[in-house]
Amino acid sequence: MTARFELAAVALIAAAAFAAPAHAQLSDTGGPVSYSADNLEYYDGDKRLVLTGDVDVVQGDARLRANKLTLYFSQAPSQQQQQNGFGAGDIQRMVAEGEVYYVRPQQSARGDNADYETSTDSVTFTGNVVVASDANVIRGETLVLQIGTKQTVIRPGTGQRVRGVFVPQHHPAATPAASSTPPASTPPAQH
Repeated sequence: MTARFELAAVALIAAAAFAAPAHAQLSDTGGPVSYSADNLEYYDGDKRLVLTGDVDVVQGDARLRANKLTLYFSQAPSQQQQQNGFGAGDIQRMVAEGEVYYVRPQQSARGDNADYETSTDSVTFTGNVVVASDANVIRGETLVLQIGTKQTVIRPGTGQRVRGVFVPQHHPAATPAASSTPPASTPPAQH
């Protein structure tokens, strides 16, 4: 993890995307969450909200895009939710499907699906997973992030390997090659 590989950035992506359990934070700055989709369906009996078609969710400097996003709520709404007329409880699970993208400044994650469970405080991206932070890129088939412990596991597909590219942030000072002639001196700057 030296050379500023920034695998920890992957954990930050998920931590920001799916911050504290039941709060569904996309951005670590919090604030209002705006969304747009082609369709919205709420199933009161199941306490389930389904957004489909070019789903775009934005909070602060963070954005989540997917073809479909399903939110599963607890059965007991809080006092504030009851007062606001929304009959669902806290979010228990979020499932994003179809070309899932999560983007923050200088960090992004992509997969075919993402599933966040509050009970395990973890998010799992599956299918063609690509995680990027600045110029660093990691590819695999499955990305599991344990939010509380900040543990990140990337697994390859069957018969494949995890692949990545990282760009060191700090380049070690070049050591001059040994030579028999001293280095040329630099003339003083003229003012």
